[in-house]
Amino acid sequence: MSSTRIISKVFVGCCLSTTFMEIIVVNKPDAANLVTFSQFLSIALQGLLAMRESVLSPNIPLKHYLILICLFFATSVANNYVYTLHVPSTLHMIIRSAASPASMLVSWYVKRKKPKLNSLIGSIIITFGVFIATYGDATIIEKRQGKFFQWCMGVILLLVTLISGAFTGLQQESLYTKYGKHPQEMLFFTHAIPVPLFLVISSELYSVALSLSIYLWLLLVINTVSQFFCSSSVHELATKETSVTVTFILTIRKFLSLLISSIVFKNSITIYHIVGSVLVFIGTYFYFDFFYNMKQQPVKYKKK
Repeated sequence: MSSTRIISKVFVGCCLSTTFMEIIVVNKPDAANLVTFSQFLSIALQGLLAMRESVLSPNIPLKHYLILICLFFATSVANNYVYTLHVPSTLHMIIRSAASPASMLVSWYVKRKKPKLNSLIGSIIITFGVFIATYGDATIIEKRQGKFFQWCMGVILLLVTLISGAFTGLQQESLYTKYGKHPQEMLFFTHAIPVPLFLVISSELYSVALSLSIYLWLLLVINTVSQFFCSSSVHELATKETSVTVTFILTIRKFLSLLISSIVFKNSITIYHIVGSVLVFIGTYFYFDFFYNMKQQPVKYKKK
């Protein structure tokens, strides 16, 4: 499948998943962990049916999945949990749009390869945009008594997930380079192995599940299906592009989700959010030129 078709699947699947996730948490804020569990379980079951006997003989040794699984699980759970800490979806998406500079910094640190000038400029612009949007959101949250501390914790958690997400992408790229392209296998193991960890919060999941209305259950099913298409498309895209390029594409997708959220849900948007979003978009444009000049090639693996 061409990169264009895969990118289209990423945009449709991920935007739908984000939209339905927002509807669910608006109606039931404590349902974030249940949504995450449903996504992991459904993708694991689908992968099990698709792979069958090959599950017992993976192309990538299971021990090499350990770091990737820990990073992916922590990032996924934290990103969804942030919704319960009174971080508006608007700010949530703006901060997550700063994944490009985070990916660049992690790649710079690990690979010891200095990025080009326009990628550095783009990072500075994006970071400044996120700072402005965060400041604007803080002025709103400060007026809500008892929520400011939780909001601060949520923002810090989001910033941490930017770094863990960047390491996740780099680890994924490293495994593809060493062992070849196996997106379905990686999708299965990164979702199936962490499922037992949800037993720790099983009582919470059970309680929330019982309290959901039929309407919210329907939304949860739609969210789970769309998340499957989102995750599978992102894994497939990672076999054709580098981790930094994938991060760039996902940044544009998050910006689109921000626009959809602003229009559909009529979220409180201040001038700070608007200026911050514009700066994030401009900074991402610098990354677009960066990718064009680099002429990145699909990931190749070493022959043994």
